[in-house]
Amino acid sequence: MRNISYYVGGKEKQKKIGRYGKGKMTLKAIRDKYTELSKEYQSGIDVKAQETEQAAAAERERQAQAAIERKAKLQGSFRQLIDLYLEYAKTNLSNHYYQSVNRAFLFNLKDFDTNLKVSEIAKGDINSILNPIINRGSLVMANRMRSYLLAAFNWGIEFDDPDNPAKTVQFFIESNPVAKIKKALKKENPVDRFLDETEVYTLWQGLNQSSMSVHRANVLKLMLATGARLEALSGLQWHEIDWNERLITIPPKRSKNGQYWVIPLNDIAHEILLSNPRLDDVFLFPAGNGIEPLRTDSFSQATTRLCLSIGMKHFTPRDLRITFKTLGGKAGLDKDIRDRLQNHALTDVSAKHYDRYDYLLEKRRAMKIWNTYLQRIIDNSGTAQVIPFKKNA
Repeated sequence: MRNISYYVGGKEKQKKIGRYGKGKMTLKAIRDKYTELSKEYQSGIDVKAQETEQAAAAERERQAQAAIERKAKLQGSFRQLIDLYLEYAKTNLSNHYYQSVNRAFLFNLKDFDTNLKVSEIAKGDINSILNPIINRGSLVMANRMRSYLLAAFNWGIEFDDPDNPAKTVQFFIESNPVAKIKKALKKENPVDRFLDETEVYTLWQGLNQSSMSVHRANVLKLMLATGARLEALSGLQWHEIDWNERLITIPPKRSKNGQYWVIPLNDIAHEILLSNPRLDDVFLFPAGNGIEPLRTDSFSQATTRLCLSIGMKHFTPRDLRITFKTLGGKAGLDKDIRDRLQNHALTDVSAKHYDRYDYLLEKRRAMKIWNTYLQRIIDNSGTAQVIPFKKNA
């Protein structure tokens, strides 16, 4: 082994040049290398330290390139973010939310290139999704879509857990691009359409005589009889009904606020369910394909056709919940019990953290009063009489 000796700070150091011999370095090559290193030494360069630094720099470059290649391999697309977020929503959030987000994404992302890498998506890309919604005048939907995208990107940021190297996809989102975009509508006007007693009578008679399927008609009637959401009733399953206790129990996965929703059955609702044709062993109101319940979006068109056929001012299925809330107040039910019957999320501190009473007794009493009020409307016995509701009666 041939070496070169040199001094740095008065200390002798040696640098290996190479081995001389057959199949190794020639004597000339060794001399040339010695001359080269000598010049570097004479110029004040620590050749050994330089070689070490060069090796370290090469390793850093190799690691950086490996990181770039790994990132390129793992980097998730917008399509992957959407699919994984929907999977998360379906498993961990309410079915109502999942269905709403899924429908919004299917309709509003059909013209967007979802193959783009998530980390490349900027404010302009989000605007290209929201602007067509705004341009067609659907400002409320634009707000909803913005909210859904904001939630998806926030979820993607949390999904990128640096402590979990086993993940096969990461999104590398540095900041949420949706957060930089203002709402299309700063304040959404509350929907105030409700049916008065005369309209409820007209609707009920119209449902009895219309060509609408008996299952759709029964869902709409149940909305009036119970005040429940369309999504909860249209997806109702036979095992969710307790016939002995006359209760419907909507599980958290089908409840908008993610909590159990217990609905007492008054006489009108009970009779509707008893007379409902059983065409499926799982769903009370099955779709034609026999594998899922009636689609909620099918009710809007059916309701529009019904209104035209009976000469009634247009309403949406959601307006029936508002009708229950409004006429229930006229019947004498206080707001607190109406909120509980309709499974509204109670936001006061006491209700959220301390109150674990289920109010089933009060809800049964309220449903009995509402049943009497609604029956008078259906029977066309004049304006329904207000019946004072007493919690402790």
